[in-house]
Formats: sequence, C-alpha cells, structure tokens
Amino acid sequence: MTSTNAIIKKLREEKHLKQEEVAKHLGISQQAYSYYELAKRELPTRHVITLAKLYKVTTDFILCVNSNRTNSYDLNVDFIQGVTIKDVLISLKKMNPHNREALIQYIQSLNNTPPKRKSSKKKAPKNPANE
Repeated sequence: MTSTNAIIKKLREEKHLKQEEVAKHLGISQQAYSYYELAKRELPTRHVITLAKLYKVTTDFILCVNSNRTNSYDLNVDFIQGVTIKDVLISLKKMNPHNREALIQYIQSLNNTPPKRKSSKKKAPKNPANE
C-alpha cells in the first residue's frame, strides 16, 4: 500500500520540482520537508491542503484515502483540448431544448445505449372484454 510520504515524493518528482521549491511553497525549510518525504514527521493538515492545490490533486489522494487524483465532479478540469466540463455544460444550457435532445440522442447512439424516456403515468385504457 502506498503511503503519504511516497505520494508527495512522487508528485514532486512528476512536476520536476526540488524539495527546496516545495518547502518554499509551504513556508518551511528543505530539511523539514525532507522529513515528510522520509516519513520521519507527520505531514500537517495545512500542508496537505497546500500540496493538494499545488499538485492539483485531492487531499484524499495525498492521504491515501482515495486513489482518484482529482474530484470527478470538478467542473474546471480539462475535459478535452482545453475545454472544461463546465464549458460543455454552459454550451448545453444555451442550446434550445430540441437541439439539446438531438445532442443527447447522438451521444447515446455513439455509446450504443438506448435512449431514456420519461415514464408517463397514463393508465392503460380499460378493455371492456375483461370486465
């Protein structure tokens, strides 16, 4: 199982940062930061939050609570080619209902999923032969 110290080291290395740079960002010495990576000291909550923002990951990811690096509901995450999920939703909201429905049907056809219809609560007509 991965530990917090291994994760913060890996994140730092992925960003090609030196311990000194991360320590400066946290407002601590390089030696103090190295103790966190070596698991000689426990990483304080305030530093977990700062590191999560620096590396654009969740605090849960740093603390090994969740293996997802980012929140799936973060609308400002790059979705594709510089467009965020928020941008897509704003565009959808601006569409007229007919175009919105057509787009949903197109997406469902790409995914080979049957369209979801709102269930109508109309009662079936009575069959006089059954009475």
